[in-house]
Amino acid sequence: MLLDYDVALEDDFQQFIKQIPAPVRALLDSADPVARHQRQAVYTLFGIPGRPATMTPLVEALAMVSTLDTPSFAPTPTINDLALSKAHAYASQYLLQQFIRTVSHTTMLPSANRHELLTAAQSLPLANLNRLRLNFNQRERIADFLKDTKDRPAKLTSLSGYLATSLAGLDPAICGLARAIGESVGIVLTILTDVQVTRQIADFRERLLMGNYPLPLLFVFENDPGYLYDFFHQAHKPTADQFVATQQRVLMIGVAPALTMANELVDQARLDSQQLPTDLQKRVEQALTRLAAATAQPH
Repeated sequence: MLLDYDVALEDDFQQFIKQIPAPVRALLDSADPVARHQRQAVYTLFGIPGRPATMTPLVEALAMVSTLDTPSFAPTPTINDLALSKAHAYASQYLLQQFIRTVSHTTMLPSANRHELLTAAQSLPLANLNRLRLNFNQRERIADFLKDTKDRPAKLTSLSGYLATSLAGLDPAICGLARAIGESVGIVLTILTDVQVTRQIADFRERLLMGNYPLPLLFVFENDPGYLYDFFHQAHKPTADQFVATQQRVLMIGVAPALTMANELVDQARLDSQQLPTDLQKRVEQALTRLAAATAQPH
């Protein structure tokens, strides 16, 4: 893990899971623990230990809403795939209603903060809907990637920072900064994941076959579109050698600008962090230094 998280947050999450009805709980094996720990790390940066265990998993409930009703699909779904998709949609609706009920009735958050959380929750289904048009879309561009990342995974990391500062009773301006820094961190982590996917041929091949293109590939779409046009529009499925050749092309052209983008976002988060109280600023700066090291260009 690039960033450290308070294990008590994971304990809170596991207790939350145990309270979910069994039919819903049985569908939660698709939840990504790495992404969850990243959000918990952002919460840890901004939060105060010992916050109410019923409140700290709120963002994870939203994350499961998004994960269950995922905006991706198999190119040739089976009957079982379709049935499971319906089950996931119903479970997602249940978790969203639980989130709305908890936030609406809590006395631990000011009214304005509750409103912000509810508004963010309402935006996630639309963000997933917008994501669908990017699947298998060879016209997807870097601006599309950034908007989608801000609207989905980075929205969740931003809410982790916002929830932590809200429960800590910090000033609204600090809550807003935590949200902005959390968003930048979320985009950086997504970029680093996409770079790692590109470096692993099995993961790279799977992402291309699922039509979920990693950021380094999008840089190749913009800088060498002819090569990818030939790759995607051939009469037969690409061979293993062709996947490897395309991966090498993407590594050569797309990874460096992706890491540069990530580094610029770390710099933006640093600028935002300078407005935080001193103790909090130091904690955030330490985390950003680790992220900056991860975005450094390989020699």
